Amino acid sequence: MVAKKRFDAIQTLRFMCFLIVFAEHAGFYKVSGIPNFGEMCIMSVFLMMSGFLMVFSYMDRDVPTDLRGSFRFSTGKIKKLYPLHVETAIIQFAIIVWLYWELFSNIDQLHLESFLFRFGVNLGLMQAWVPDYQNYVFNFNGPSWFLSVMLFAYFMFPLFLKLLKKLNDTKKLIILAGGMIVLSLCATVIVGVLTGFDDNTFVWFTQNFPVTRTVDFLLGSIIGYIYVMRRKEKDIDAKERSKGKWTVIEAIVILLFYIGSYGLAALLILGGGNAGKAVVFCSPLFSCLFAFPMLMVFVWSRGYITKALSWKPLVYLGNISMYTYLLHYIFTQFWASFRQKTGFDDLSGDLVYIRWIAIIVELALTIGSAVLYDKLQKKKAAKAKAKKEAASAKVMQ
Repeated sequence: MVAKKRFDAIQTLRFMCFLIVFAEHAGFYKVSGIPNFGEMCIMSVFLMMSGFLMVFSYMDRDVPTDLRGSFRFSTGKIKKLYPLHVETAIIQFAIIVWLYWELFSNIDQLHLESFLFRFGVNLGLMQAWVPDYQNYVFNFNGPSWFLSVMLFAYFMFPLFLKLLKKLNDTKKLIILAGGMIVLSLCATVIVGVLTGFDDNTFVWFTQNFPVTRTVDFLLGSIIGYIYVMRRKEKDIDAKERSKGKWTVIEAIVILLFYIGSYGLAALLILGGGNAGKAVVFCSPLFSCLFAFPMLMVFVWSRGYITKALSWKPLVYLGNISMYTYLLHYIFTQFWASFRQKTGFDDLSGDLVYIRWIAIIVELALTIGSAVLYDKLQKKKAAKAKAKKEAASAKVMQ
């Protein structure tokens, strides 16, 4: 029961991460005036959480460690989300064509071929490997760059889990984590020097490049492995503090995460033309340092805050958070593209209320679409299971 509640809170944390990203894309921070989170820290939380849960799920299971087996493992993990990725990309494609038909009606063959090639790269989940924000990383359904990263992270996981089991010692694992951070920071500085720090390529390398972002995932895996080892050695789930004290700890960690996340985002802005130098401090050391306490208080789940966040409706929203993450961009970008095309300014004067309405509608449409998609997926899975059982019964006869 304790473990179940603990992971209920983590599922809700997934949904909280989605809400923060949604708020950024929907323009909530601009219209409200509230300082926004640093999205890099949010992704660090999500990636570390994913690595942690993967170890918890596969620690005592056999996973393939050869290249072909790792590829099958990776594609198998993505398979559930891939149809939605394709569908959202096609919808985004249709919206782009509809809003900018005058451009497509006069497009020449060379540009059409280039456009279709980029669309194919997106469908193949290879977009995050290309240092080009406009044409690849965030083209079509922008959030799917995260799937491109996760595809690589899942590919690396079986090999990395084998390494963790071979080391199987807390001190060695901490040294491994430290070595990974140092190597990542060195690579970041080298790429920064080569690109002049403020080049888009450098920002892509620190924030979207699958190899760089997989460091967060693997650090989460190390944390998960140490946690599982300690659980086997002794009862680390025993309550050392009261719920009230744990609630204070949770509140402090959440507040520090917000302050640190906002601070890193502000550091980028204050960097001006040399903003890339600030990113050195964001990747991956500080973003992971802020993400780690956030992850652990939700893992321990001993205070009233995490207890409240274990409410079943919130847990359900956490379970479908990847659906909401992939779907939300359709609605937020449709409104953004419409405003850009028409010149409609809903951030000025008496029109601000329209942006508030748009944000509420976009969120409602996103969650509603995700719930509907989840129900359709479950119904499809139930039919496939029934069909398989019927075929099995027929063979037995």
